[in-house]
Amino acid sequence: MNKTAHLFLTVIALTARALVGEPDVVEQQHSDGVSELRVISKAGNDVATYRVDLKQRHEPAQGDAGLIKQWKSYRFGGFFCFNDNQFNGLELSKNEDAKLYNPSNLDIAGWAIAMKQAGMKYAVLTARHTSGFLLWDSATSEFDVASSPNKTDVVGEFIKECRRQGIAPGLYYCLWGGKDWMPHPNARAIILAQLNELASRYGEIPYFWIDMGYWAPTTLSTQEVYDSIKNQQPNTIVLINQHVQDGGVIRYFPTDVLNGEVTVPPAAGHTPFRTVNGKRYYLPFEFEPVSQHGGSGFSNTPQGPVGAWFTYGEGRGFKASQPFQAKLLFDWIKQGYDRGAANVLLSLGADHTGSMRQEDVRQLVELGKMLRDAGLLEPPKASH
Repeated sequence: MNKTAHLFLTVIALTARALVGEPDVVEQQHSDGVSELRVISKAGNDVATYRVDLKQRHEPAQGDAGLIKQWKSYRFGGFFCFNDNQFNGLELSKNEDAKLYNPSNLDIAGWAIAMKQAGMKYAVLTARHTSGFLLWDSATSEFDVASSPNKTDVVGEFIKECRRQGIAPGLYYCLWGGKDWMPHPNARAIILAQLNELASRYGEIPYFWIDMGYWAPTTLSTQEVYDSIKNQQPNTIVLINQHVQDGGVIRYFPTDVLNGEVTVPPAAGHTPFRTVNGKRYYLPFEFEPVSQHGGSGFSNTPQGPVGAWFTYGEGRGFKASQPFQAKLLFDWIKQGYDRGAANVLLSLGADHTGSMRQEDVRQLVELGKMLRDAGLLEPPKASH
């Protein structure tokens, strides 16, 4: 057997083992630009049917108004990183067992209260991270909360509790299915169906944060991801993660916002007006620092050698993460604002119990007071 054939059969075997009992998602593309997605059980029964509108094309804003102005008014938000990562201690989890996820004290109301106390006006939940574990009951998969010991619809409860606290809810979704991560011949249809579930079940969602464009299948374009969400949620902002950089490079387009993971804008400041394919767009900057260090994370930060997106607690057989000092975070965040970041989205989270640790809540409250006292939680006045 030649090397290429061996690799192909290995990938197919791994895919089949990971998908035992999984439903199929069949896409039928219609001439009117609508894709019909049928979810079919292994027994051959229809489970669900979704219609995803790809016919209407969208593009980012051309000026600082409307939805972009509303998004910029949030100023400070929480990137709530919670998934199966807390249970195996890995930032890039490859877990395949839904039963690993088992929070003993899931306190989603407490999450929202802590973010409110910190002065956060928007929040993004990692609804699907790198392992593919889904924090909602999806018709497309058995690798979700419905198959875990704790069946709470975390997405639904997160959105409800954020709204209760006056926080604009957002959802993170990690792309996959290409040759570099979880290769799957039907990833396009499954991704479109899962995004449709998130965009259609929970009312208006002001923000979608889409990650790992280079892991996506080649059959699915950034434009299609962007349009599938916008056509379902016309009043949302969609960010396609541009990864660890200062906003100088546009790696994926369209996107409504440029960003820098653990990276502030350049010293000269962020330039929001950009020309792409001969057309001028207004693309503000979101800075994403991390609140934790010393766990099993891997992001280099000015606050320490290693930063962790997720919060890792004691008692799971791996090193617990610790919160950065609030003053260090304040200085880092202020630098981001000073260099033109419109918004800051700070990673935080509960540990494996499902509740936030007291030391992490204290950090947020202290940081929020510093930012509030410095006047940084209000959008800067327009210069004339």
